[in-house]
Amino acid sequence: MSKVKFNGFENYLIEEALNAFSSKMESEVKESEKSGKNLIYGPGFFKMTCDELIRKVNDMTLKKYRKK
Repeated sequence: MSKVKFNGFENYLIEEALNAFSSKMESEVKESEKSGKNLIYGPGFFKMTCDELIRKVNDMTLKKYRKK
């Protein structure tokens, strides 16, 4: 059975969604810290996690569309 890989558009769409989510959550973490709330997540957590997911998606993308 062959593995199905993402094409360039799918890769782009997933990457943009992850970056938007990461930015939104990092902003929420900073705002929560300013208001004195202690969260389970620290600054940089969502950025780090989404960057790792983007690398995984890139590995699961057709070679001709992969980011270097």
